Amino acid sequence: MQFGKILGLALVLGLSGCASFTKDEVAPVNLPSMASYSNKPNVYVDFDFYQGEPKSASAVEMPQARDMLKPELQKVLTDSGLFGRVTLDEFQKQPGDYNLRLKVYNHPPGGGQMVMAFISGLTFTVIPTLATDQYTMSLETLDSQGQTLTNASNHDGVNTWMGIWFVPLMANTPKEAISDTFSRQVNALLKQVVESKSLKYSALDAHVPRA
Repeated sequence: MQFGKILGLALVLGLSGCASFTKDEVAPVNLPSMASYSNKPNVYVDFDFYQGEPKSASAVEMPQARDMLKPELQKVLTDSGLFGRVTLDEFQKQPGDYNLRLKVYNHPPGGGQMVMAFISGLTFTVIPTLATDQYTMSLETLDSQGQTLTNASNHDGVNTWMGIWFVPLMANTPKEAISDTFSRQVNALLKQVVESKSLKYSALDAHVPRA
């Protein structure tokens, strides 16, 4: 599949380009509708982005990547319709809120050299190479007392061609590819959390006609 996509690129001498292709390891999911619930859980989302192997002590925090993805995360959480109040700001956390700890690790395949296409592409640092970025995402759900309710993870990746020979005809920009992969990974984990029934929802009260 990736080979077919790459063949779709046109080779044009003298033009530079940057073309990214999602690996689509995590399929899009349909989130359950919570429209029938009047009281939905309020959540504080603690989001961190690292460069390095998952859970490795040598993994380095990447505030730039985290801040670039925060608007996308806020949109995913809001559009999901799963929650009442959602905040990514710890100072806006309120008593009784659930805590969702979201961690993303950007790491190279097979322990190879790290080439972060996400940052390189957005800052226009064009390197004549094929960069493969892998993204391992974990989501831990904690109740208001700090007790872990669920813990899940998934994995996906993006291939990015960077160099003077490749023009993106049927590809995404690095930002588009990462946003798409990121959104699918988050939604897949959110679905697991809801289906675990660890979050409390209360339904609309049935209408009782007056005598």
